[in-house]
Formats: sequence, structure tokens, C-alpha cells
Amino acid sequence: MNQMYCVVIFICALPMVPAVPGKSTVAASHPLDSMAFLLKYLPVTVAEDEGTGNSNMGDQTQGRVQVLQPKQYTERNCQLFSKVGQLSAGSKYVSMASNGVGKSCSYTASKQYEAGTPLHKVFAFNKVQCCNACVATDGCAGATFLTSSNDHSGGMGPQTWEGFGIHTVDVTDAKTTGGIGVDQIEDHFRDRLGDHKAYDQFMDYSITFFTATLQPYLDAFKQDKVPFLLAEWESDDKDTWYSLIFLVSKAQHVIELVSQQKPNVSSPLPKLEQRMSSAHCAKFKTYSTDEAHLLYISSVNRATSNMTMIDNVYTQLMKGASTHKVDEKDVVRRCYSFKDGRRLQSGPSGGLDEDICFTKRTPDQEKDTIFSVSAFEQTMWSEHAAILANDPTSMADKYTDNHYAMPIPQAGLNALSSNFNLNPAYPITNLTRLAFACKQSYIIDPTGWSIQPVGMASWPGCGESIMV
Repeated sequence: MNQMYCVVIFICALPMVPAVPGKSTVAASHPLDSMAFLLKYLPVTVAEDEGTGNSNMGDQTQGRVQVLQPKQYTERNCQLFSKVGQLSAGSKYVSMASNGVGKSCSYTASKQYEAGTPLHKVFAFNKVQCCNACVATDGCAGATFLTSSNDHSGGMGPQTWEGFGIHTVDVTDAKTTGGIGVDQIEDHFRDRLGDHKAYDQFMDYSITFFTATLQPYLDAFKQDKVPFLLAEWESDDKDTWYSLIFLVSKAQHVIELVSQQKPNVSSPLPKLEQRMSSAHCAKFKTYSTDEAHLLYISSVNRATSNMTMIDNVYTQLMKGASTHKVDEKDVVRRCYSFKDGRRLQSGPSGGLDEDICFTKRTPDQEKDTIFSVSAFEQTMWSEHAAILANDPTSMADKYTDNHYAMPIPQAGLNALSSNFNLNPAYPITNLTRLAFACKQSYIIDPTGWSIQPVGMASWPGCGESIMV
């Protein structure tokens, strides 16, 4: 269970809460490995409300990061060590020794390690984030954090100074009964994507970010032999764009970085369909390069076996607006956005401008013997049927942790509530394709993945309306 942004009873006055930056979460078998990967290669920090030593509430290990925003840091400021050396005076530094998962580090103020065996540097807003980064990183014994005027700390939930969240979490008490284990799904992703030499349908389960240049990411992946796919595509305006696609270590997270700047490659690149809406292409064309190689959210993406059902749920019920369509021989793509006036994430454009996209492709018969999109959907729904069954209040459904969070307009939440009252989702069966859970007011869409709605949600059998 990923941590809630904010929960209050409807009749109470709403507290002042930080702006929600949006997030994509997956259940993970080794969330710390996934977090360490993200911290090493991307401009992200540990989430400020991450539990002590990346553990929370005694039943979950967290691996939650947030992307940096503009004008925060230009250089990584948390040096990790596999072996620490002697401490020397350094007024701007805080050094620490790791005490393992679930425990705080041992800190020494105004000191830095002058010797030792360095690993790599990551971004951090404070010493605790630096500590959690070390705890998550295999072989890290200690770290030194360089303080500055850009540092922040404190507060529960996402903070105004945090960007989009990429979260992995393992709730040990949650079950996958009726489906398959998280580690098996992760293996299916790894086996389908393989060496990343060609586009695979499971790359449609992804998060798309714009970045000004792909080159530093390409160089780092080549150096560390991280598999990736580099491809090109054309926008409606006939501009050429480039995509770098990779699988996060031991996770279901696929990340796609897009840029107009061509990396230094000589060989021809495979061609893909348009990967962002025309509006996002136009917006991101105006963004300039930066020293931290920042990431800006464009879309959260899913594969689907039934685009008609997706379109009905997202437009007729959830009241999403269409932002992008692709209709080609072997691929159909639909993207939607939700605007309800909430301020979510700061940045050059202001607000969270994020699409939710779905893609239906002609099945790959060879790859589908590993695991197909339809099999993935059935696995998710079979698990929901077995765990939630006839009890929407159950907290044991592990795959509701496969979700994104963003605001849904009140008209959409009202339409969904009416639909669930007129067409009861419970008991959930293997044939169900739209449901809800009281936990976090989740909506379970036809793919079997969930949505954590930011708004006033009220589902049958869940008690009072709550603000999530």
C-alpha cells in the first residue's frame, strides 16, 4: 500500500496540504534495488516522506523517488561509499554510516570522509534522503551529504519542492492470491524486453518524460551495459524526435525519455509512431538545456487489449479529454487528460500537464508465449477477484499498488459513483473489467491497473466521502 496523499472526512475543514506532483507506482519484489537504479541514473531524490531506512508501518519496504524541478540542484550532492575512510573537518558536510533497512543512519555533522572507496553520487535534499539512498544501494557503507541553500526537509506527503513520483513498494502483508507473484511479472517484463533491440508491446507500460538531451543517459547506460532501445519518430509538424526506452532494474517500470536533440549515433534508428501529443511536442520544443538534465512528465502509459472499453471509461465516465490519437495498421493509441483546476506540479509550464495513454498493438505471437497483454490483464483481474472478492474494504490486494495518481474532475468521479451504484462492481469476478476499492479510493480500470484519484471520491460501501 503506497502512502496516502491526504485523507480527511468530508464534513471536516480541509487542511492546507502540499501540491500533488503526480506519480506512477508499481508493486515490486525488490523496491530498494529499483530505487537505487533510479537514483544512480536519473535526476531524482528519495521521496521526503519515505520511511526511516526505506521502511514504513512495519509491513512495507519503500523505493520511492521524485524528479527534480528547475532551479534546485545542478550537481549531485550525496556521495556514496562502499568503504568509508577517516573523517575530516568540513563545515558544509554531514557524513553518515548506514545501519541497514528500517534504521536511521549514524550522523556526524561538519565532517566529510577524506578517504574511502567511492561508489557514485546521487541527488538529495537533506541528510536523511542521502541516508536512505545509501541504505537502498547494495554495498553502500556510508555517505557524505554536501549542504546548501537549496536544501529542504520536513512534511508528510508530496511537497511543493518535489516533482513527479516514480514509486516502487513491497507491502509484505498484501497478497497476490488468484494471480501470479510480483517477481514473476518482473521476470516477464525482463524476458519480453530482452536486449531491447526492438520495440516490444510491454514497453507500452511506461512513463514518458521529456528531457533536453538523451546523450548523458545514453553514455551512462553504455558504460554500465544497461539495455536500452534508441528510436526516432515524427510529430504531426514533421519534426524528428528521439526516444530512449529502458526497464528499471527489478521492476515493472519502463521509462521512455524523449528529446528533439539527436544523440551521437551513426547507425540508422528504428522508427516508431508519434510518442507524445502534438501539444506536448509544441510545449517541450521551447525548453532549454540544463545542467541537471531534468525530466518533465508527459504521460503515464498502458497497453490494452480493448481500446473501445478504455475509451468509454475514460471519456464517458471519467470525463477525460482526448489529446492524441494514432490509427495505424498495427497500432491504435489514445491519450486523455483531466483538468480540474488543481495546481499540481511547478515547472516552466506551471501545473501538472500529464496525459494518460493507452496503446493496442497487433499481438506478437512469439513474445506472447512469454506473457501477453491479455494474459497480464486477466492475471490482474483474477487476483482482484480472489482478494477483493465481495469486500471493497479489503486492504490485502497487492496489485492495487500498480497505479497512477492524478486529479479526476468531480464530474468524472460523480459519474463513476453513479455507475458503480447502478452497475455493482461486487462481487468481482474474473470477467469484471471496471471496479473500485475503498483503500485510497482506487479506481480499477479495464487493464486491471488502478488509479488513485485526487479529488472527492465516494464509492458504494466505502463509508464517508473522502478527499484523497
